[in-house]
Amino acid sequence: MNRKQGFIVGGLMAASVVVGALIATDFRQIPFGLAGPDVKLGADAPPVVPSNEVKVLNDAFVAVSKAVTQQVVSIEVTTRGEQASNQEEDEGDMFGGPWGGFNFKMPNTPQRGSGSGVIITQDGYILTNNHVVESAERGTIEVELADGRKMDATLVGRDPLTDLAVIKVEATGLPVAAFANSDEVQVGQFVIAVGNPLGLNSTVTQGIVSALGRGQLNLNRDEKGYGVEDFIQTDAAINPGNSGGGLFDLRGALVGINSAIASRTGYYQGYGFAIPINLVRAVAQDLIEDGKVSRGYIGVKIEPVSQSLKKALGMGAEDGVLIQETMPGTSASDAGLRQGDVILTVDGVPVKTPNHLQNLLAQKRAGDEVKLKVFRDGSTFEKGVKLKPRAEDAQDESSASNNTREQRDESSDSRQTAKLGGLGMEVQTLDGTMKKRVGVDNGVLVTSTEMYGEAMTQGISSGDVIVSANRKQLKTAGDLQAIVDDASKGDVILMQVKARGGSTRLVALEVK
Repeated sequence: MNRKQGFIVGGLMAASVVVGALIATDFRQIPFGLAGPDVKLGADAPPVVPSNEVKVLNDAFVAVSKAVTQQVVSIEVTTRGEQASNQEEDEGDMFGGPWGGFNFKMPNTPQRGSGSGVIITQDGYILTNNHVVESAERGTIEVELADGRKMDATLVGRDPLTDLAVIKVEATGLPVAAFANSDEVQVGQFVIAVGNPLGLNSTVTQGIVSALGRGQLNLNRDEKGYGVEDFIQTDAAINPGNSGGGLFDLRGALVGINSAIASRTGYYQGYGFAIPINLVRAVAQDLIEDGKVSRGYIGVKIEPVSQSLKKALGMGAEDGVLIQETMPGTSASDAGLRQGDVILTVDGVPVKTPNHLQNLLAQKRAGDEVKLKVFRDGSTFEKGVKLKPRAEDAQDESSASNNTREQRDESSDSRQTAKLGGLGMEVQTLDGTMKKRVGVDNGVLVTSTEMYGEAMTQGISSGDVIVSANRKQLKTAGDLQAIVDDASKGDVILMQVKARGGSTRLVALEVK
């Protein structure tokens, strides 16, 4: 071997030694930056160790969410399309005219709406809102369970005055919600809302009870102005699609049925409303047993007792409601109640507000007797009152109602269209076909909105129906025009709006 060959062999041997060393050390100790150390990601531990109380609260939310999502279902209602008899009728379609910059007509195809429901019996009875299923009498209902099973449902009964309804699927062994006692609910307590907002099934949101006894929202009123509204207010996020879902406490007990939101946009702004479960229970029982509600009715016009009224009447600090008028032929007049009486309790339950009294009485059936504690002329006494059905009162007034219906309609502003520049929209009167198609007894149709106008800014769009304004039921476009004309710049008009998807919400529009 010559010298040159020796250098080559020696070089190869040295290279073999280096490669072996690299393999043995996994390249982890290579100098000169040929390879770096392992990169360590993240800290060894979280920066805060939660207290036992925080762990318990977190575990409670997790546990109740797992339990109650199984009790809440998704509901889809498909309404059969109605074929127009001729082209002229088709051109009067409620969704015709300009919308979003385009002219189009609503096709005569099935329409779909969605919401939520809560299972209340193992054999398939489900609670929901009336406005979720009110069109189902001319369509079909499909229910999707939390486990993904889909079933056809039938409409058992509905009650527009409380916005409640019951449907049924044919099944057994379903997970059933436990009922709380809504009289024990307190402002500030934790609650979770469960439903299917915006098509997002089994959504859980958390908040607190923000207020109790919310009324005068004018959501469920009939044409005579009667309705039962005594809502639980919550800041748990509620959006379109949550309607009919459950509001639960941290025990997993059902506190109420989510019904509405107050919003300037039609979406969550922190104000949601649920129907108290004690009222729900009474309505559901009637609907399941009879298919309708046999509601007790006392027959009084009432108002809150202000501090000045308490002083004038010589009352103490107790709450109550003042009777302003007793209707003839009703339970109140039969029992001898009169103007100036203050109802303090119903069956021992203190009455806080007029809508609270409505709630308590609406839980009773016609024929039930309630014991009222009444303040009159400086003293209190108890009075037993046998409740009558409201139908009796309606029957007493039916002849007068029929005789004056045309006069009431004529007293309404007869203008069929109105351009409301101060609100940035145009409206037209609903005809009979439109009312039936939308599922309302009265209201005006929004035919167009101005770009960046007040109506559009607050979420109103073409095709929406304005049912009432400032708690006045609207029969014609002229009725709304008159309300706007009476308002000044900067005044706010509260409207009940039924959207194209079927959801109902309150919208406050400022007159510009």
